[in-house]
Amino acid sequence: MNTNNLKIAWRAAWKSKLFTLLNILGLAIGFAGFILAYAYINRENSYDAWNPKYDRIYLLGLETQEKMTDLTPTALAPAINASIPEVEAVGRIGRAPFEVPFIADSNVFFVKNWLGADRSIADIFAIKVDGLSIANAKEEKLGILSPEVGKKLFPKEEQQAFTEPKQLALVNETSGVYENISGISRTRPLSNLDFDYIGFVDDLGKANDGGMNVFQTYIVVKPGTDINRLCSKINALYQQHVSKEKETINSSRAVSSIYLDPLKNLHLRPKNGSDTGYKITLALGILSSIILLLACINFANLMLVQAQKRSKEIGIKKVFGVSRKRLTYQFLIEVLAQCLLSAFIACFLVIICWNTMTRFFNYDLSSFDFNQTVIFQLLAAVLSTTILSGLYPAIILSGYHPIAIIKGRLHTGRQSLSLRNALLAFQFILAFIFISTMLIINQQMQFIKESDRGFNADHVVHIKNMATFNKPSQFTAIRNQMKAIPGVQSVTVATNFPGSVPPNEEEFSFRNKSYALDHLGVDFEYFETLGMDLVEGRLFSEEFQADSTQAIVLNERAAKSLGAPHPLGETIRICDQNYQIVGIVKDSKMQGFEQLVKPTAYTLQTKCTYPNHPFKADILVKLNGNHIRSTLSTLEKQWPSINKLDGKFFTYDFLDQRYAALYAQQEQLQKAFVSFTALIILVALIGLFSMSAYAINLREKEVGIRKVLGASAHQILLLLNKPFLQLVFIAILIASPIAWWGANKWLATFAYRIEPSWWIFMAGAISTLVLAFITVSYQALKASIINPVETLRNE
Repeated sequence: MNTNNLKIAWRAAWKSKLFTLLNILGLAIGFAGFILAYAYINRENSYDAWNPKYDRIYLLGLETQEKMTDLTPTALAPAINASIPEVEAVGRIGRAPFEVPFIADSNVFFVKNWLGADRSIADIFAIKVDGLSIANAKEEKLGILSPEVGKKLFPKEEQQAFTEPKQLALVNETSGVYENISGISRTRPLSNLDFDYIGFVDDLGKANDGGMNVFQTYIVVKPGTDINRLCSKINALYQQHVSKEKETINSSRAVSSIYLDPLKNLHLRPKNGSDTGYKITLALGILSSIILLLACINFANLMLVQAQKRSKEIGIKKVFGVSRKRLTYQFLIEVLAQCLLSAFIACFLVIICWNTMTRFFNYDLSSFDFNQTVIFQLLAAVLSTTILSGLYPAIILSGYHPIAIIKGRLHTGRQSLSLRNALLAFQFILAFIFISTMLIINQQMQFIKESDRGFNADHVVHIKNMATFNKPSQFTAIRNQMKAIPGVQSVTVATNFPGSVPPNEEEFSFRNKSYALDHLGVDFEYFETLGMDLVEGRLFSEEFQADSTQAIVLNERAAKSLGAPHPLGETIRICDQNYQIVGIVKDSKMQGFEQLVKPTAYTLQTKCTYPNHPFKADILVKLNGNHIRSTLSTLEKQWPSINKLDGKFFTYDFLDQRYAALYAQQEQLQKAFVSFTALIILVALIGLFSMSAYAINLREKEVGIRKVLGASAHQILLLLNKPFLQLVFIAILIASPIAWWGANKWLATFAYRIEPSWWIFMAGAISTLVLAFITVSYQALKASIINPVETLRNE
């Protein structure tokens, strides 16, 4: 493009300042959404992608008809290593069930991710320590800290091996329990294997007799391996040998089969876990693409409607021999220039809004990088937008005959009008779909927050505790000491609680039949602390001495699954121990609203062993709501005397916050959907504003004549609004069944959900029509109050 063409393009843009500004603003909004969405998507998809063995690493798990677990028997890894040649490496990981204070001379760090692993895991997950070969080191055990923990505990040390192992006290300064630290690992990019401390040994299962499901097992397959065939071989190995071990003789594991979950799926859509993260990235990708598409439609529409203002320019150029190819090229360059300017503005908008978005989304956006990938994707989006929004108008404009252009017969046919209306209707179809879906999402999230959960988490504190109290008698003294503090209403201890890890399933025997029930170990006052309602019978009570070892409480689903309408007084057996059913409690949604409440049994003491039945260590305290701060302060002061194992370390969180974390990702999806829906509506309204401004401008003389003939401003306002509102109404009719289908598909991911009501879609329709009416009315009102003399003076 020469300088004359640049000048002409600049003058044309300046003459239509409003439309040019709207074009650039719409594209900038689209690009800003694109930048944010793909920065997030890139980050979420980057977990372990830097690992050279990324495509060959798999997690092994066990699957039954109703349940999956990513824990496998200890004996599985050595069996695979000895008999499956397609497996290049195999390693196991064990996770400590406690949050443990690691105490250095100058600081303390509460280690949440405390792992044990085979040495092979270091190679599988590329964990490296400068100056140390983890695989070949002679030490029996190598304790490695993450860079974050290492910097906290050893601020003067580098990320490397220590010349001599350093000793850290665990639990408290006088516990006599220590851990030797061999070094600090290199900083690693995002990985599914995240740790604060990891201890490497030659054989993680050496201290175990080989049967308990306590470890995650990872394998690295050789290049070119048929994964389906490999899975069948490992499954045959498991069923023929490993599952026959004594510890896995119960029916749930005996009928289990092996599954392989690729490493690339573990972060966003694991087979054992929620795929909400994947849905969020998919939704953001679709939403950002839709916004860009709407911006492209706006651009194409505006170029078509403004073409008449440049008709003489196009006609004269064609008369002087400018080819159609050169004209197309000229228009595309103009579009590209505006797209680049929009991309620059979008980057600026993202930067200035960064802190606000961090607070709104409650997400650490500092981890998003304007790296080469994002820049490349943005440039690709700019080029795609240029082609999508500019190519069709450029071809149309450059293809008109010079005589038709100079005579002004441009865009007066029905074909051009129909195309513009179709594009505008498409925008509002999308806008209505997203408005309605947004309302559905908000209703469902409100339902989650306000509906009955089967328990009450208000003013309940979870104390992170190191001691275990597997027998009720072990906890009696601590409960009495804590209840003596003013403000403490009830105290209990349990293996699981709302918002914690799900309880494990055990095989129960009832009336000579086997039933799979979730099994919780609890203590006296568990149901009272959580406000769980009794349906039938009674709760555990210290007045009944036999309750400690012989009583069991079921939830409603468990009683129903046993096929006994009134099972009180009957005997149920688990882990070679008989229990009498003394009570039925209301079902509680301990694991949120996405899965059905499972049949659950509660006992005070059991012969079942770890890991299938965890230790009772989580202390729950119900506080008086009027004295929470003072009560916690007193608890903290007295904690060293109450629980000598934890010593001065009194750490806690609130149960309602723990439970809210279950649907935190859904809240992120809600906020993202609300934000992108607002952007979609804004872009659609920009398109409607531009189209209505142009259409009303063409009808200025008609409006003037009608006013001379006595038409009122009200009549003219309705006249100018009518075609656009009709178009929006048709778009709503088309979009309604699509919105209904999409909302039901999303709601189907919840076991407990609302039913979409007609009024939600009616509210969406009314909102869309009102926004369209306001947008068009601004232009229509200006036209209706203008003096007819101004529009008719040239007639």
